[in-house]
Amino acid sequence: MPFTKTEVDIRTDYQLESVDPTWLAEAVRSPKHLMLDPEPCILCRACEDVCPWNCIFMLDPGIVQGTETEAQTAEAGEAYAIFVVDDNACTRCSVCVERCPSDCLYYARLPEDGGGQRQMAAVPASQRADET
Repeated sequence: MPFTKTEVDIRTDYQLESVDPTWLAEAVRSPKHLMLDPEPCILCRACEDVCPWNCIFMLDPGIVQGTETEAQTAEAGEAYAIFVVDDNACTRCSVCVERCPSDCLYYARLPEDGGGQRQMAAVPASQRADET
């Protein structure tokens, strides 16, 4: 049976808050963080469904109220969904990485030049479920 994309229900009720980079560097159990390569993502939301800690969210880009650069604003405007991980709740159990059918989840250190901040993982609108 071939895989068929289906409509996804993107959450709009998540309260997005900035994480203090200093706190993140000191408080997180592991120096590695869950990352998403948005290009192969098929928006199946298997990672969100399988997470035992409920710390993975695919969010509506409309939640972005302001950004630091115009490039980030453009990225959010063109995205169909934004991938967010609650680093405080994530235990790095790897269940989501193993479950991902597109192999787009991985662990990595936060970029040194980003001040300890993760880049926004915006899934392109071209990968929206109702497009083939």
